[in-house]
Amino acid sequence: MPHLTVVSTSPLRAAALAAALLTAGGLALAQHTGHAAPAVTPTAAKLPLTVLSATIVAVPPGITETSAHLTLKNPGSTAVVLTGASSATFGHVMLMKTTRTGAMTGMKTVPTLTVPARGTLTMGPAGDHLMLMGLKRPLKLGEKITLTLKAKDGRTLNVTATVRKP
Repeated sequence: MPHLTVVSTSPLRAAALAAALLTAGGLALAQHTGHAAPAVTPTAAKLPLTVLSATIVAVPPGITETSAHLTLKNPGSTAVVLTGASSATFGHVMLMKTTRTGAMTGMKTVPTLTVPARGTLTMGPAGDHLMLMGLKRPLKLGEKITLTLKAKDGRTLNVTATVRKP
């Protein structure tokens, strides 16, 4: 690993500069004895999930919200906790859980969805799903849209979802 020395009259300014320089290379900043250095996370690793299916519900022109349905398989021995998602095609993406109280069905935003260890998380029309908000342009049937899933541990996974009729 290359060695980097940053000299400054301010330890905080030196640490910030070193962090900025190292972040560009995806390296971690080691803490020097006697100086507090901010932690710099290495480039995020890919989530160990397999995408079994991924679709986005087609909507008519003028509608700016839709949903994504995914089936994710986790072959690992540790659960994967999803904390968010994003897409360049949408303003923002929310993790949603379907709730049922008696005969009433509703949805609520949740901070996490979990893909169990050696298990599967199915997000579909009648259950958990991704709510895609702020559509930036009309969708085309058959079009492929990239969604980036984010996990609690900082890892990510790019998923290609196909726009389909409901």
